[in-house]
Amino acid sequence: MMRTVLSLLFVLTSAQVSFAAGSGGSSSYSSSSSGSDTSGTSSYSNSGSGNQQKDPFAKAYQFINNENFDDAFKELQTVTAPGKKADLYNLLGFTARKSGKLDVASEYYERALTINAKHVGALQYQGELFITLGDIENAKQNLEKIKSACWLFSCKEEKLLQVAIEEAVGS
Repeated sequence: MMRTVLSLLFVLTSAQVSFAAGSGGSSSYSSSSSGSDTSGTSSYSNSGSGNQQKDPFAKAYQFINNENFDDAFKELQTVTAPGKKADLYNLLGFTARKSGKLDVASEYYERALTINAKHVGALQYQGELFITLGDIENAKQNLEKIKSACWLFSCKEEKLLQVAIEEAVGS
């Protein structure tokens, strides 16, 4: 019985870690009002050869790190990232939002979430867009979706959106 429980816990933990790795969290940027944007520019492997390839978003990350969001947006529009479309759309949404193109940002977050409804990075950023638009209720709904996606372990996206909501409502 104990072995079964431990095996189940291991499987659930492994699934949670795998899900988080594929959710876009590693390439997520914080856009809270504190201005603490961080990057996680990591390379991904080409499953065919096992060789590491350059991160397709690396040049855009450089622009983002320099807070040059317009150029980052333009760069991202040229990126082809097979298997990473949700991440690409999330970053396009992020850079559009940071450039003040809120309608464009909204469209890209929707695209990312159509591909992966549990993409915690897109849920966080869309939640921050909702806050910008004064729609705290939808931001809170996104927070609940993140909590559901990260039910076993807390995600940094959950904490960042929670803080942004608290700052927005003044609590």
